Amino acid sequence: MKDFLRWLSHLLRLAVLIPMLALALAATLFVAWSPTADMLRSWESTPVEVNLTEDVSIDELAIRSYVYDANRRIIDVFSYVENRVLVELEDISDEVKHAVIAIEDENFYLHTGIDLSAVFRAGLENVGAGGITQGGSTITQQLIKNLVVGNKVEAERKLQEMAMAKRLEREMGKDDILNLYLNTVYFGQGAYGVQAAAEVYWGLGAADLGWGEAALLAGLISNPSSYDPINNPLRALRQRRIVLNRLAELGYITDEQADLFHLQPLPTEVNEIELPPKSYFVEEVKQQLLDDPRYLGGSPEDRFNLVFNGGLSIHTTFDPAAQRKAEEAVAATLVEYNEGEHGGVEATMALAALEPDTGAVRAVVGGPGFAQDEQEFNLATQGARQPGSAFKTFVMMTLFEQGYQPSDRVSGRGPCQIPNPGGVPDPYVANNFASSAGQVDTITNQIRVSSNCAFLRLGRVAGIQPVIDTASRMGITTALEPVASLPLGSEEVHPIDMASAYGVMATGGFRYEPYFIERIVDRQGNVLYQHELSGRRAVSERSACWATDVLENNMVNGTGRRAQLPLQASAGKTGTTEESADAWFVGFTPHLATAVWLGNPHERIPMRKVTGSSYPAVAWGRFMTSYHEGLEPVDFPNCPGEPRISDLIELEDVFTVGVPCATPLAPEDPEVVVPIIVAVDTDDDGAHDACVDLLITEGVEPCGFSEFAVEGGDPIPLFCGTPAPIEAECLEGQFPLDSNDDGVADACVGAGAGSDPPAGGSSEQVNAVAPEAESPSEPAPSIEP
Repeated sequence: MKDFLRWLSHLLRLAVLIPMLALALAATLFVAWSPTADMLRSWESTPVEVNLTEDVSIDELAIRSYVYDANRRIIDVFSYVENRVLVELEDISDEVKHAVIAIEDENFYLHTGIDLSAVFRAGLENVGAGGITQGGSTITQQLIKNLVVGNKVEAERKLQEMAMAKRLEREMGKDDILNLYLNTVYFGQGAYGVQAAAEVYWGLGAADLGWGEAALLAGLISNPSSYDPINNPLRALRQRRIVLNRLAELGYITDEQADLFHLQPLPTEVNEIELPPKSYFVEEVKQQLLDDPRYLGGSPEDRFNLVFNGGLSIHTTFDPAAQRKAEEAVAATLVEYNEGEHGGVEATMALAALEPDTGAVRAVVGGPGFAQDEQEFNLATQGARQPGSAFKTFVMMTLFEQGYQPSDRVSGRGPCQIPNPGGVPDPYVANNFASSAGQVDTITNQIRVSSNCAFLRLGRVAGIQPVIDTASRMGITTALEPVASLPLGSEEVHPIDMASAYGVMATGGFRYEPYFIERIVDRQGNVLYQHELSGRRAVSERSACWATDVLENNMVNGTGRRAQLPLQASAGKTGTTEESADAWFVGFTPHLATAVWLGNPHERIPMRKVTGSSYPAVAWGRFMTSYHEGLEPVDFPNCPGEPRISDLIELEDVFTVGVPCATPLAPEDPEVVVPIIVAVDTDDDGAHDACVDLLITEGVEPCGFSEFAVEGGDPIPLFCGTPAPIEAECLEGQFPLDSNDDGVADACVGAGAGSDPPAGGSSEQVNAVAPEAESPSEPAPSIEP
């Protein structure tokens, strides 16, 4: 039975061999035929539209681009069609070279581009072996087919291929042709070229491949799909055996070695390049390269081809250690948020961190996680949300630029109303956080308590358009409308812009554009783009220093206490919008400027028990504390002294809403004397601090108008002086007041400011029209930094 099967096998091979030999002979005669030979000679000498030295070039191959971090480590690969890595011939093992030549073109170093005898010999060898042991086309012909004429089966294309192969042999050396071939040939599983194949199948370099690996790769060339070792292992084993036998026949290895290499296991899975997870940072780099012609020039199509097929080396500002610390801080804080009681509001955080004195972006957290965000929307660079009180810094900076100083005083009394011509509502009415009455105090302290009414007044003093101009110079790129509520952060901004703008204070007033890409190098080593450090002055050094002092004080004594760093001096400001739909902390050290935003990623939804001084401050403090570990602490510079005595900043058209001193209702008995309760300024600071009945008190005189106003804006008189001691008993509704702190009651006081709801509505109604600010005494979730 075995003899019969062996005889039948030989008979079948002979049946296939005869027509193949006939075809091989016919092809040989056709090529040798005089008219065909004349045609080949004509095509060899006649210029064609293809410039072989340019189109058949290793520089024209599509190869993947690499993205590097600031430490020059690979963090991603950009490839679109072909996974290819170029290597020099000397970096490919001799085993691979010999195996490929043995099976594809035994006479490669002897022929001049075509090998007619190989066609006939290949037919004999392949039929006798029962598989592909030798190729009929030379390596040079295959290279021309792969790169120039394509693989369409027709006589004219084949003759053109042969003619170009002979031309190429005259224009390019054998080693260069072999090198180009080994870098272009397809080995299956998306791997083009030997290096990519070595990575995909074994996780090795092309120089590390031995006879077993070389035989498998050489056998794949004729049909990468059919002989795929992962999908078709039996066929792959059979094809590898054929190549090993050929190598033994040619004397490269012994029969025993061929048997040994045949026992080598096949690869069973694709080796992916080990890269960090896809990130918002890398996606931002990719989009900038594709969208911004400053980096690569050309058309969008040109940029696409360069990014994905151009073999670029893209060096970025990415700091993997900073990124890890940022993600850890955000994740830990979000766990605490999710454990709190916030009305079931889904929330996420965005974070952007950059070096103030260069603009180099070191870390970006763009949302809930790149893999989870189907739209890959980067909240840190693309998201635009209201910054709340974090915008007050730009009002303060504008005032300093105009000649005001941190010790200048302004009223923070509230609720307050200001004109809003053309806006809705007009007048604009706002309240301080938690309906705080507020007080007259310095700009430094108004930042510390984040007084809304103080900064609405200061916005009127500075001018809304100058505030917009200052914010834009410092780095805010979104369009800001000149609305009355702008000082309270009612216009939307990007987190990365806030980090950049606050960084201006750390540099003494210079602004450096945020950037992600440091350098781009092409495959030949030419520098296509190099970032140039270029800062421009945005504000004066004195203004930047004063603002830093104020915000540093806020970290110690104000709303930023939860963000303090243990050793490193820092400065920053909280921000909370209406109903806590957005919460921020933005701050800086000499080393790093960072903005943190918390909110719903899809829309503005109120969050219960959330302010900028809660979770955003905690996340900022966590990240920045971790980032500064190991860094030498650096103090902020000493500021120049204030050149004058502080002034009281007054306005004529901004009033506090309500009556500061309530007057009792008229009694039914007309003979009962109704008290006249007036506001008194006992310390000459321009604001009332006592309510006194003029009928029983002496020593006070009219001196102007109170910062308070009745509904509608009518001013009420302010009295100055120290009330004389009285012995009369206070009327119903009044209580004794020690107005001069001498331990003796010297006045009768009616209902004081802040003890009654403001005229015109409840505190909720007033709060609803303005963003809230934080104060040091505000209620907040119990969170440990």
